[in-house]
Amino acid sequence: MYKLSESRRDFLKKITTLGVMGTTAYLRSSASMAAPSGTLATRLQGKVVSRDDTAYETWRQAMVWQKAKANRYPDLIVQARSEADIIEAVNYAREHTLKIAIRSSGHNAAGTSLRNGGMLLDISHLRDFKIDAEKKLAHVQPALWCEQLVYEAGKYGLSFPAAHCPSVALGGYVLGGSVGWNHAAWGGAATHSIRAMDVITADGEKVRASATENPDLYWAGRGAGPGFFGVVTKLELELYPAPKNIISSMYIHPLNGLATVTETLENLLKLKDERVEILLLFMHNPQAPKDLPEEEAKICFVGVNAFAESEQQAKQMLRPFAESELSSKSVFKVEYQPSNFSKLYHPENVDSGYGRYGVDTEWTNDLSASLHAVADHFKKTPSIRTHIVAAPAMNTQLHDDACFSRIGDHFIGTYLLWDDEKDDDSNYAWLDETNRILAPFSEGHYVNETAGDRFPQRYQDCYSPKNWQGLEQVRKKYDPQKVFHSFLGND
Repeated sequence: MYKLSESRRDFLKKITTLGVMGTTAYLRSSASMAAPSGTLATRLQGKVVSRDDTAYETWRQAMVWQKAKANRYPDLIVQARSEADIIEAVNYAREHTLKIAIRSSGHNAAGTSLRNGGMLLDISHLRDFKIDAEKKLAHVQPALWCEQLVYEAGKYGLSFPAAHCPSVALGGYVLGGSVGWNHAAWGGAATHSIRAMDVITADGEKVRASATENPDLYWAGRGAGPGFFGVVTKLELELYPAPKNIISSMYIHPLNGLATVTETLENLLKLKDERVEILLLFMHNPQAPKDLPEEEAKICFVGVNAFAESEQQAKQMLRPFAESELSSKSVFKVEYQPSNFSKLYHPENVDSGYGRYGVDTEWTNDLSASLHAVADHFKKTPSIRTHIVAAPAMNTQLHDDACFSRIGDHFIGTYLLWDDEKDDDSNYAWLDETNRILAPFSEGHYVNETAGDRFPQRYQDCYSPKNWQGLEQVRKKYDPQKVFHSFLGND
């Protein structure tokens, strides 16, 4: 397994203390923040920041991880330090008719926790954990980062299908469904690994939700994501035996050679072990000469990771890729490289990912047709930082005890990344055209990564009609006064 570097641990400590990820400046010291008027601030260990506070805008912008901050303004920002703080905040919001939106890490690109009016309840300080190695369970608070869970569980020879991005908080991640490292061998969508959760409901009561306790709330929590109507304060997650060896191969093809990639993958997908994870990227070649025409600088990158018991087993799992045209026709390749989760989380020479984001996703059953349909359009990206990610052969099944209800054989995510606000319109226009091209192949969307900030209807398209209606029924039972915000744009 791996361990965090000293500098990485220092960064984690500093950034989580503030409850901020990716902001351009740290929050001002607490001494400089005038407490808002009213009684709530006196009832909490944490912070309360109102619209008339001089630090309000600094706090508001810090609530969203990415560089583009939506023009939405909550009346209060409450940063809770404990479960008791959360209960006080929920009761205060209900008594004062303030709708609540919840933030674990602010990593959702649509900024779903940032709403107009009401209360933004920041729970980013809730990051305690306990590993029960004997029962293969992790008891975690919602703001614990995915990378840290992988690291801590790894001490006991265990792991979890955590997000591919290290700084994603577990709360928003698992509540929204989610597929992560080695997910096909570890229970599929990460939400299915939730065994129980503690929830503060709209009436300020703490309840436990599991398969046998409040099973309807458990069903809703496993997939509702940013539309969940309660505050999850603890998650009980199933852990899995960690791989003793991770071996990786990578292949690069010109985008114009996509046919070789898709035809080869179609055959390999029928043969691959479920412990082999493939990530295919359309991306700009960072080493392309500056005078090279844009359409010639685009490449298709294929990364293959084998999560195995031994080095020999891992290499055997990767051998079909090395013996295919994916290898023989590549313009560059690296095969059978020893890896670990630290390397997977922090690959060398990769864009750090901070900037302005536009994100949307599709589940599809026709990977080849989808990729070929969008390939020419990808050559015209307004930003060279933009990329499309495809995860073939998801091997994920839907469960009746989870509201997560949209899935396809393959996942496609479009991640626009640019630097300047003046380029917003051109990037969003490009994303809209991408969605139009992919629409005929779509089986639905992934709730944690969809453009619901611009198209609220897309949230409904993340669920089957039956489960969308079921969510509303459970919401009425547990939140009849609508204390909690629904999905962005769907209140």
